[in-house]
Amino acid sequence: MTAWFVQQNDETELGPLKPADLLELVRSGKVLAETMLKKDDSAWFPASDVGGLFEAARRPTIEYYCIDCGAQVKQPPTHCPHCIKDIQKARTHIVEHSVGSEPTAKSSEPKGPSDSAKRWLNRRLGKTNRN
Repeated sequence: MTAWFVQQNDETELGPLKPADLLELVRSGKVLAETMLKKDDSAWFPASDVGGLFEAARRPTIEYYCIDCGAQVKQPPTHCPHCIKDIQKARTHIVEHSVGSEPTAKSSEPKGPSDSAKRWLNRRLGKTNRN
């Protein structure tokens, strides 16, 4: 798996980070377009050079919850770490994301998930979009 590193303001290095951790830093505004990153052993480069990073951070995600106890679980089929039951179907929640600071070079792009991403999520959840 790819390891990401973030150069903080005081020149200290944060990492190694998983890709999901890097996305959370983008969503929280701690990684901006001008923030310096490196991937594994590469040279440092601005976050704006990572194609799709800021778009991926805006995409909605699906959270899954145990129907019996309400604890958050992984995507079914799985088991609940709280009530120890096998889960074939879970309650779902779509989480919309925003980015703390949009990349300056791409500020004209629409914010939020695209219509195609929303349709995909609705199909994934077994719902039909009747708009």
